[in-house]
Amino acid sequence: MPLVCNYYLTYRCNARCTFCDLWQHENRDLADASDVLDNLKTLRAAGVRIVDFTGGEPLMHPELPMFLRVARKHGLMTTVTTNGILYPKLAAELHGLISILHISIDSMDPIVHDKLRGISCYDLAIKSVETALSSGEKPDLLFTAGRDNYKDVVPLSGYARSKNLVLIVNPMFEVNGGEGALGHDELVELERLCRKPNVYLNGGVIRIMLEGGNNTLKPRCRAVSSSIVISPDNELLLPCFHRAQGAVSINGSLNRALASAERMKWLHLQGREDICRNCTINCYLAPSLPYRLDRYFASFIPWGVKYLYYRNFRLKPAESNA
Repeated sequence: MPLVCNYYLTYRCNARCTFCDLWQHENRDLADASDVLDNLKTLRAAGVRIVDFTGGEPLMHPELPMFLRVARKHGLMTTVTTNGILYPKLAAELHGLISILHISIDSMDPIVHDKLRGISCYDLAIKSVETALSSGEKPDLLFTAGRDNYKDVVPLSGYARSKNLVLIVNPMFEVNGGEGALGHDELVELERLCRKPNVYLNGGVIRIMLEGGNNTLKPRCRAVSSSIVISPDNELLLPCFHRAQGAVSINGSLNRALASAERMKWLHLQGREDICRNCTINCYLAPSLPYRLDRYFASFIPWGVKYLYYRNFRLKPAESNA
């Protein structure tokens, strides 16, 4: 049963990130509110426990607060990742609705951050952190680590520690040629640099990346088993968002789409197709880990425990002996 729903509310984005091309997407539509509400009713019964409202920039969808309230009503944990541009204006409306809020920040150097984001938004990212903290939220800082900025994990970890927050490190993966993706030695160094208090890196995903990504002969990716991916057009994307080769129109019945022959085909083929060879997309490798108890899952455990400790039982910086 799938654990996560990656719900793409829109492909619109108010940033122009160098490591993402969604802002160039021809489809600029917003997910229809009635479709979203219908699908949220089905997700929990389908096994989903976490719904990640994503995009594009999810805060650009005017009905996001309503979606979050309904998702929580149905017993779903909610996650939202924002670049921070709109969050200060919408923080009051979103307060208490997001289980885990991720605020993206890619360097403590404004020039580096803004270059990667394609626009001037560093100050708004910092303002978002301060706004969230002042309203009693516990945001995570989300760091996309690429070839040009992965060493910035050191000053970012210091900032996270000063704010008593967790810094989540996501290594950049190859999608559009992999220009910014980290090489083997850089991944090794990144893992070493992440062994600091308040810093989370998925150890299982790193192990897979270091060994060359998903092996189609012995696939570790369970994208179809672990995740439900819904587009703004109300389609079930298969096998995943970034490598979508098929789509099933939900058309009023998510259950029917989940039971479709197309999804069953990709359930059998997940991780085995040519498009899956050497894949390092952590969005799907991470939720795939619990589906097999092996050395990759074992590598994830200590980092997962670390994340839970610092998120739920963290000490004030001055009191920590770490």
